[in-house]
Amino acid sequence: MPIKIDEKIWEHYPHLKVGVLIAKGVNNQVQNEDILKLLRKSEHDTKNKYSQTDLGNVEKLIDWREAYRSFGYKPSSTRCSAEALLRRAVKDKHLPDISPIVNLYNSISLHHTLPAGADDLDQVEGSVCLTFAKGDEPFVAIGADEPESTKEGEVIYRDDKEVTCKAWNWRECNKTKITADTKNAALVIEGLEHTSLGEVAQALKELQGLIERYCGGTFEMYLLDGECKEIGDDSKLENRSIPVEIPQPEYHKHESYQTRKKKLEEILELGIDPYPAKFTPSHTVRDLASKYETEEIGTFEEALEGKSDEAVVAGRIVLFRAMGTNIFAHVLDETHKIQILFNRDHTKVTGLEGELTPIKFIEKKLDLGDIIGVSGHLFRTQKGELTLFAKEVTLLCKTLLPLPDKHKGIVDKGTRYRKRWLDLITHAEVGEEFRLRSQLIRGIRRYFEEYDFLEVETPTLQNIYGGAAAKPFVTHHNALSQDMYCRIALEIALKKLLVGGMNRVYEIGKVFRNEGIDRTHNPEFTMLEAYAAYWDYNDVMTFIENLYEKLALEVFGTTKIGEREDKKGNKYEIDLKTPWIRMTMKDAVKTYGKIDIDKLSDDEIKEALKPHVDPEKLLTAARGHLIAMLFEEFAEEHLIQPHHITDHPIETTPLCKLHRDPKSREEGIVERFESFILGVECCNAYTELNDPVLQRELLEDQAKMRDAGDDEANPMDEEFVEAICQGMPPAGGLGIGLDRLCMLFTGVHSIRDVLFFPVMRPEE
Repeated sequence: MPIKIDEKIWEHYPHLKVGVLIAKGVNNQVQNEDILKLLRKSEHDTKNKYSQTDLGNVEKLIDWREAYRSFGYKPSSTRCSAEALLRRAVKDKHLPDISPIVNLYNSISLHHTLPAGADDLDQVEGSVCLTFAKGDEPFVAIGADEPESTKEGEVIYRDDKEVTCKAWNWRECNKTKITADTKNAALVIEGLEHTSLGEVAQALKELQGLIERYCGGTFEMYLLDGECKEIGDDSKLENRSIPVEIPQPEYHKHESYQTRKKKLEEILELGIDPYPAKFTPSHTVRDLASKYETEEIGTFEEALEGKSDEAVVAGRIVLFRAMGTNIFAHVLDETHKIQILFNRDHTKVTGLEGELTPIKFIEKKLDLGDIIGVSGHLFRTQKGELTLFAKEVTLLCKTLLPLPDKHKGIVDKGTRYRKRWLDLITHAEVGEEFRLRSQLIRGIRRYFEEYDFLEVETPTLQNIYGGAAAKPFVTHHNALSQDMYCRIALEIALKKLLVGGMNRVYEIGKVFRNEGIDRTHNPEFTMLEAYAAYWDYNDVMTFIENLYEKLALEVFGTTKIGEREDKKGNKYEIDLKTPWIRMTMKDAVKTYGKIDIDKLSDDEIKEALKPHVDPEKLLTAARGHLIAMLFEEFAEEHLIQPHHITDHPIETTPLCKLHRDPKSREEGIVERFESFILGVECCNAYTELNDPVLQRELLEDQAKMRDAGDDEANPMDEEFVEAICQGMPPAGGLGIGLDRLCMLFTGVHSIRDVLFFPVMRPEE
């Protein structure tokens, strides 16, 4: 047996769990940068997870500290391997790049906060045993020359001759260390009381999967604990019955959660259903506020006697204060708050029976955040505040977590994006921004209907992706046993519909691009694409600017949408009034960048771009790409008021028609425009290419670029070319990122502010 555990260890540490991985025939000399990337990611995740945590309160580490104390070591000077790695990661100190296997088990150790280690089996004499030291065993640490002795009573790993790991998993020995020559290894992952058997099993399986992926080999996995103490058939991982353990979230330990959970149990004992199926309000609070803004309503006495107007509302308690025989609260429905008065003698609680009075129930069992329904009569207080005198209160949802602090709200942006429900509750303006988004999309649909466009839906999963320069997300279809792609654009499918005789089509849908995240980019975003037969890009320019103007008039009552910030934080008054400025790409570079492209050679353009663009990109860039780079670097940021930038180089798109002007056509200029506001692209449009011969040539060029390593080039799409061969009418097409449109109209600075749930890293 490669590893065994002394019976006395089980007696002293009954909660011990040990995962054992026997790896044979591995290659520990493999060169793969992904292994180091994995380790660095584990370090990064660990830092984010624990940087604000007192490590003295981490239960898994507390277990090991107590174990070390039990055999005479101070945790401040001798720490388990998991804590040592964790502390280094929190201090942002990279772990050394030792070897593939060591890097992988260190990564797993950090990820699960569990000690992990390994011995080279070919250097072990006999078998490895976890036992108590007698105090005279020899030990030579990694990197040391002179032997040292163990401490009597400490827990050690040893083979038949000497110690292989001192102080349990603190320091490994020189003789059995994992090296580049290691072919066979015994790896262990350990946990104590606050580590479940399932956690060790999961970590063991992950480690095995990683070593097999990167280093090859054959494997045996064993899971040892107080019930299964020895390596054998019974302790093989596949033979172990591991209880399904769903870890409890951290908030279950919070006093506020436990207090509310106790109240919930007490409410149930009172016979009240804290989660009834239905409640029907008679009004929204906004309707009441609007109706009684000018109308007279009753007095307190009239409301008490039931002589004033009656109303039924529902919402979340966001303020609560007791005042003698009355309790005042504010209840928030979807958009507005109303004051509620609960009275000791005249308010009852639905379903409440027994000795507890309604007012005491309201005072003792309800909390901020609870959702209630209230029926009663309206009056206005002496200070003029619209108030509902509660005659009956129905608990609709007992909440188990408190609302954020009413004064601070949620300060951290990452929390606001990830827990959008709390953001909506605590920041009313956020809800208004999303309602404006919905209003804008409704307006867009009405506008397209006015022009007889048909709204369609096309597949999100595609066999071949195309329609944009972007790297796709790849998924796998199990039934078909093939990889598929999340679409990067809507274009190809919509053009096939043009071929089929659907002359004006548009789609609003999600597209996915496997790219970075920044102020204006999210990997998943909402795109509007439309195609109109017998239009060209001039028609589309007019159509687009009229759309923006119409939306501004609907939302703001004017084409002036207010002050907005550009990328650098400069503020400008933006006016969407038509017609917009129209300028060719070359003219934009000449006007704003003071560079006359036609007077420059390719080498001169590259020289101008050197301070701004990666030199590697410049080496192989065609002239058209160089022109586009000049525009991005020297002109784009100056396009503050609405601009249409026309006549782009053909290299920038394989799906656009060559310019009708012979001189421009000869230069390789296409009938494409992009619209810009505040230096940000807000629309992309073409006179669509319908020449099947040229279309095939351009797509072949894209396929060659992709094969040469361009992740954003498109694969060859034979089906699309076949469709164009059937005949596509001349057409104008457009694409608008609706998230950016919403950013412009709401005035927010980040795309995340107009997405309910933007893509977030887990640690954010």
